[in-house]
Amino acid sequence: MAEFIRFFDNGMTGRAFPTNPRLIRTGKASVCFGEMTPIVYKGQLLLAAVGLSHVPQSPFKTGGLWVGDADTGEVLSRFGEGYGFANAFVEGDDIHVFAAKNEAGSSGVKRIECFKSSDLKKWDKKEVLEASNGELFFNQTVCKAGEKYVMAFEVKDEKTVPFTIYFAESTDLVTWQRVSDAVYGTDRYTACPALRYVDGWYYLFYLEHRTPRWWFEMSLARSQDLINWQQCLKDPVLQPVDAELCNASDIDLVEFEGNVVVWYCYGNQRGMGCSASALFDGSMNEFLNWYFI
Repeated sequence: MAEFIRFFDNGMTGRAFPTNPRLIRTGKASVCFGEMTPIVYKGQLLLAAVGLSHVPQSPFKTGGLWVGDADTGEVLSRFGEGYGFANAFVEGDDIHVFAAKNEAGSSGVKRIECFKSSDLKKWDKKEVLEASNGELFFNQTVCKAGEKYVMAFEVKDEKTVPFTIYFAESTDLVTWQRVSDAVYGTDRYTACPALRYVDGWYYLFYLEHRTPRWWFEMSLARSQDLINWQQCLKDPVLQPVDAELCNASDIDLVEFEGNVVVWYCYGNQRGMGCSASALFDGSMNEFLNWYFI
């Protein structure tokens, strides 16, 4: 018998985000997930996600990684027990899930690993990036830019304001080299990155803590070289309202059947949260350009 993750209607269906009236909340939500990535794999819309172990309704009693049907919640693969900070990337017939082992008591991790599968059954794992002295890793994201792949990863270190986003490049998704002088947000809280590359531009979504309030919103910037950045003209991209409390974070997105499917997290940034969905009625190019015109 197939196993399913329960989605529910959170009552936000049909509500647009203020800075983009075409980005509409679809109301589908789950309390079982942490970070999640919508992906298109072999023509099917899937979710790759971190399963939370502390939620009573969750089947993830020891945590771990999950891939399933984004519409029905049918579980297609469970693996990576004890791993978190996950992000997925599809290349051909392969799914790559970048994640990190959550060590007991740790508020960050020292290495990023990659799980790879071509059938959602057998997963091969390799270490792909190790933190330098004084660094801790958190969330990361991967996109393709021409013939190379680019990773943006969230760091807490001794040189910058927590959190800061650094970048690395690869030609095979296994061996990564940091991009010299490419860093974003050294002077303020910039977390939960999602990176996309369209028409020569890198688009970086990130979370800002709007101090002194306990308030968190997703912002957007773009660059052609990962060094010089142009700020979005219509920030914030995601802003919490009503049931979303004080946080709208961890955006990830994919183009599917002519629309952009968005998933994000909301809650209180103190342990209570929920994953939820939204939809933009247009292409990824239209969606990204919306914020710079």
